[in-house]
Order: sequence, then structure tokens, then C-alpha cells
Amino acid sequence: MPPADGLPGHPDYRFTLANERTLLAWLRTGLALVAAGVAVASYVPSLGTSWGGGAAGLALVATGLGAALTGYARWRGNERAIAEDRPLPAARGTVALAGAVALVLLLVGCLLAVEVAAR
Repeated sequence: MPPADGLPGHPDYRFTLANERTLLAWLRTGLALVAAGVAVASYVPSLGTSWGGGAAGLALVATGLGAALTGYARWRGNERAIAEDRPLPAARGTVALAGAVALVLLLVGCLLAVEVAAR
């Protein structure tokens, strides 16, 4: 709401700071996924098959990159909406990221099943 003197008002800084903290959480999640991907590819190179560790590691790294990019896009859209005093945009990226994590978990689960069955 603009102030009574007619000058454009500033958005409440608490919203901007909360949006920034959310971006940092997305970035931490992305970094953790990348670190997990590097660890899997380095320490479990033959997860179920000769290519299993590399595939799982690459999938985790790609999902981590997706988390970072999704977080940035969400932060940018929210900042724009806050500045223009509009409703926040829909969170479509979170659904896609959750699906990507589920697919990675399915891949790792299948590779682990092959690993255990081979023993």
C-alpha cells in the first residue's frame, strides 16, 4: 500500500529477507545433492552394474543443479511479485524437483537391488 504522501512505498524488508533465506535453503539443498553425487560416483563406482555409480552420481549432480536453478527462478519471481505488490507466482518448479528426486531414488533403489541380488 503506498504511503499517504503519494510516493511509492517500499515493500516490507522482512519479506525480502525471508525470500533470500528461502533461496539459500534451495542452494544448500542443491549443494548437498551435488556432494552426494560426487560421493556416490567416487566411492561406489560399481553400484549394481559397472555404470551404476556413475549414473547415480550424475543424476544426483543434475538434480542438485536443478535445485539451485529452481531456487533462483523462484527467488527472482517472488522478488518481482513482492516489489510490484502482486500475489506470489505458482511454485511449479518444486513439483518438478520433487519428481526428479523421486526418480533418482528409484534409480538408486533399483541399482541397490541389483547389487544385493548379485551377492
